[in-house]
Amino acid sequence: MSTQTSEAPLQSDLRVPVIDAAGAQAARLAGALQSLVKGLANPWDESTDYFHHFVAIMPQTAKLDAESFRAAVGIGARYEVDLSPADEKLARVGDPDIMGNDIADAFRQLANVMRATLSDLSIAFARGKGVTRVRVWLFGRTSDGTLVGLRSLSTET
Repeated sequence: MSTQTSEAPLQSDLRVPVIDAAGAQAARLAGALQSLVKGLANPWDESTDYFHHFVAIMPQTAKLDAESFRAAVGIGARYEVDLSPADEKLARVGDPDIMGNDIADAFRQLANVMRATLSDLSIAFARGKGVTRVRVWLFGRTSDGTLVGLRSLSTET
């Protein structure tokens, strides 16, 4: 005889994270950013890697620096985090003389959308000794501090 009930499981029984309204909005924005770069290769890569969206929780009061970013996205201690403002890199990939018109247009559109919806636009690389496949994140912060953006791999030789 079964003792199962039709009651919903308790919150602690759920295997998926619960996303509040702000988290759902951040996830939608991350998905929209990925849509903007669909088919565009990571321009900071010697190979051809593409972007994937990401969202990471960071309290609004936390200062964005290499260590807080490391903690938010789960980068191991063996890696050095190189975090910097993204403006210069976005300007470069938005330059048609460097990237060609179509690619530059797409990256300028991405930069405009990110600037309109996020603050603290940044780029981060996680490099390690002997590692040639380097993780890279292009992201910003929502008003509640959440990190939203794109991640990829870069081949560095």
